[in-house]
Amino acid sequence: MTSTLITTLNEKMQDALLHDFQEHLLPGKAGQYFGRYRGFHLESVFQPLVAGEGGILGYEALLRPSLGRTLQVETPFVFRYIEKTGGLVIFDRICRTLHLLNFLPFSSARDLLFINVHPALLSRVDTHGKVFEGIVQSLSVPPGRVVIELEESDQEDSPLLDKALRNFRQSGFKIAVSDFGKERSDFKRLWRISPDFVKLDNSLLHAAVKDDKARRSLPTLVELIHQSGSVAIVQGVDTPEQLALAEQSGARFRQGFCLSRPNSAAYWLKQKNAWHPGQQAGG
Repeated sequence: MTSTLITTLNEKMQDALLHDFQEHLLPGKAGQYFGRYRGFHLESVFQPLVAGEGGILGYEALLRPSLGRTLQVETPFVFRYIEKTGGLVIFDRICRTLHLLNFLPFSSARDLLFINVHPALLSRVDTHGKVFEGIVQSLSVPPGRVVIELEESDQEDSPLLDKALRNFRQSGFKIAVSDFGKERSDFKRLWRISPDFVKLDNSLLHAAVKDDKARRSLPTLVELIHQSGSVAIVQGVDTPEQLALAEQSGARFRQGFCLSRPNSAAYWLKQKNAWHPGQQAGG
């Protein structure tokens, strides 16, 4: 099975005139995959998005890069380094595919996979996006299970963003906007983007803990998001007090350390039938 998957994916890469996939994606322990690129060792971890009644909407995939498997480095640093030195498209494709490969063994057919997209890659959506669509199809994943996550404050170029969103939606992917409420957030832009999901910035929840006005405003903001046709997600739920406020906000889903820390695919595979929302996960 592993050989067949890698062979199929490798053909997709060759069609796009990129590097041999077998150089960058390798099977590891417990059925997981890891990646490598320019000396960086790449692993996936996943953090669940939890419903109020205890169900799971899906998981956000996060990259854990390191040097020599021992020295962890910050993900933004790695992306900045590769963006400056060239190869961002290949690197991003490796990361997305790594997340997909690791997500499939532990996820149910209804779980969504949230994948962050670097803003510099929106201009490459015609080519890069289509190849990723082909990779998703080759793994027999319905595109509707993949949520393309964009940071709201990065979305300034309206024509470019509109084109990218049109391509993502035509491919069947869902759209999420993250960090809404941070600095230059704009409801008009949110209405124009019309995402499936809106993740509220951590600062809103932190402010609500300390300030009565912010606490009263949080449910109003959530209601406005719901009225716009999007589903609100409270992220950064790291303490029991923040969890209580997230529950009172009216948002259907939450995400944060109080519910679970990001963990490996192997961890989630073990917990698949035993994990309970609100239980502090390790890792």
